[in-house]
Amino acid sequence: MKKALTDQRYVGIFAAILFAAAFLGISIFVHEHTRIISNPTYWYLFSSILRAVFGMAILFFVRKIYGKTPKQALGFHNTKVALVSAAGFLIFFVYYLFDYAAGFNTIVGLSAGLLVSKVLLQQITTGFYEELNYRLLILEGYFYGKPSVGRKLAYALISFVAFGLIHVITGWSTYRFLHTGAVGFAFAVIYLNSGNMMLPMLLHFVYDIFANLADYVEWNQSLLFVAVNSVFKIMLAIMFLVSFLLLFRKDQKPKAETSNLLV
Repeated sequence: MKKALTDQRYVGIFAAILFAAAFLGISIFVHEHTRIISNPTYWYLFSSILRAVFGMAILFFVRKIYGKTPKQALGFHNTKVALVSAAGFLIFFVYYLFDYAAGFNTIVGLSAGLLVSKVLLQQITTGFYEELNYRLLILEGYFYGKPSVGRKLAYALISFVAFGLIHVITGWSTYRFLHTGAVGFAFAVIYLNSGNMMLPMLLHFVYDIFANLADYVEWNQSLLFVAVNSVFKIMLAIMFLVSFLLLFRKDQKPKAETSNLLV
């Protein structure tokens, strides 16, 4: 166990768990023991700041452990490969937008404060923090061992499980676990194939914008919307399957030149 905690192949996974536990602990404590939640706008602003702080802490950790500067960690590497690797998610997202358009009627109950704090700021920082924690930290270790499809799949599945679990931590839902886990898997494939972290961050942010706006949408329940929405789970499965197949692409990120053990 001690060796695993100092091995660059695995240390990121343990670090991701610790960062997630700390983030969750602070969020729960502030939510339950302060009055900040009495004003939703203030709560989402606090939540955004917390995500930004944890994201910066992770970047510091990555620099210390893997020697990657923030510029290197957040680079738009191998853009063409990253876009191809994102095909599974992009297919789903195009369907998601069509489903959205088919059912959208009007926005109800969304104040300017919530638009800025919840829909925009929190989702920008969510994409920043969650991709660094559940993709970069968990997956970076793959590049410090012998490349293989089996290892790549194992790392992607760890990201799937961790990302799915963090979204059901306050109440189990098999559907939500699989839904968020599949999205996390699709983003993991992008990073594993290309080393590109910015694309998953951007896709995460854009997807979350629409997902959070959905809380305030009044849907029209038209026949088209009902029909399109009925295949939502099928499209999630297609996203996962396409991403799974794309995982078999040849690695594009150069193998790390540092040793497997921390110094």
